Amino acid sequence: MVHDAAIRVLQEGGVRCDDERAAKMFEAVGCTLENDRQLVKIPEKAVMAALKTCPSSFTLHGRDDPTKDCSIGTGEVHFCTVTGRYIDDIRTGERRKVTRQDAIDGTLMADALENVHGLYKPVMWLFDEEMICNSQILTAEWMKHTNKPGTWVYNTGAEHEVADLIKMWQIAAGGEEEMRAKPHMLGHVVVNPPRVIDVHYTDWLIGFCDSGTPLSIESALMGGATGPATRAGMLVQCMVEIYALVVQAQSYKPGHPLAFCSFNPAMDMRTGLWACGTPEYGINGGGIAAMAKYHNIPVVGFGMSDACEFDQQSAFEKALKNYNYALAGLSWVIDLGGTAGFNLVSWPEMVLENEMVEYIGEYLKGIVVDEERLSVDTILKVGPLPGSYMKEKHTRNWFRKEFYIPELSNKEFFESWERGHVELQEKAKAKALDILDNHQSPVAPEIQQELDDYLAHCLKRDLG
Repeated sequence: MVHDAAIRVLQEGGVRCDDERAAKMFEAVGCTLENDRQLVKIPEKAVMAALKTCPSSFTLHGRDDPTKDCSIGTGEVHFCTVTGRYIDDIRTGERRKVTRQDAIDGTLMADALENVHGLYKPVMWLFDEEMICNSQILTAEWMKHTNKPGTWVYNTGAEHEVADLIKMWQIAAGGEEEMRAKPHMLGHVVVNPPRVIDVHYTDWLIGFCDSGTPLSIESALMGGATGPATRAGMLVQCMVEIYALVVQAQSYKPGHPLAFCSFNPAMDMRTGLWACGTPEYGINGGGIAAMAKYHNIPVVGFGMSDACEFDQQSAFEKALKNYNYALAGLSWVIDLGGTAGFNLVSWPEMVLENEMVEYIGEYLKGIVVDEERLSVDTILKVGPLPGSYMKEKHTRNWFRKEFYIPELSNKEFFESWERGHVELQEKAKAKALDILDNHQSPVAPEIQQELDDYLAHCLKRDLG
């Protein structure tokens, strides 16, 4: 029903398109252009043909480190940092605007944490640098300090931004062909809701496809404002806009890898703000995942909490939504280390959420059933009372593999905990400070130098 409803909207209402390049892409696969080629009506056959050319999976590669590869669409679940404009300064406690050094620190933090599988911008932008080169500076520092894969949504829309960032990604990968063979970035392409194909995102779509960068195809509607006020209606419009971008992308480059993406908050009718921590946000992400499974397409998505500090609200909103996303089958969840709708980041929080991800991973493992784990011989040997399993070799062989042992969460007896304990947030802060003081970039010095040289070119060109 959701698919049929989305197709009806595409066929009868279409999408607006203000870019002749995009109009030609749609026209080439049998779409109808009306209103001076600015209204595109998309038939179901064009949608289905485009979906059939999409690969069912792809890989975001770790640069120079295959252990950092993230498989998208195969059942694996990976977690990625989110971004923000402000930071809770780990050393001073001050809440302030982010800087270039924060971009370096956030990248090193994500690089060091084993359950942070990738990055979506270490910070949103740099308040201590010129805006015209903000994306280039941020990306250069990011690429210099980790080999983990990442994801990007365009930032400033500056004239050279698309070409510059792709060039930096290619330098980080070791060259243009190396990145094409082993892409390490996921590029977001977004419809402006309701139902507008954006000229800037067509720039990005072309740049991503030409460079071999897989796409994240996203509707960015806000339920009740730029989308319907029902969950089913939100999902229908999401699929209308996702289908339109799939058709556009596959028209431009058939077979190019892509994933459906979830980022669809409702509007809080009391404030006019988007609401990312609510059940409908996570439920809609699960709905998009169900539609992706229906078409055998990978799916990724944004998390996020609405809390304006890292507190009980951010904890339960993030844990519930991320667990729901993991069970729904999202391959790449963008949520770690930030809150307040892309406004606030914290490195101790990233440390804590690194452990949260490990909890989710344990749930996803479930119960593995085989002869050794069924333990029948050991059960027969030890029981009944007063038998104990503690001395058995079977216990020594298996407890570390089958029982989760957290690094930070409390497992003390209550009385010993009362006598003297370190608060969870303080443990996370200590670990974060240790990473900042000691963790070194794994990126080869020659790659770092080449990135610096290209950044110097960008700064000279744009700033003189």
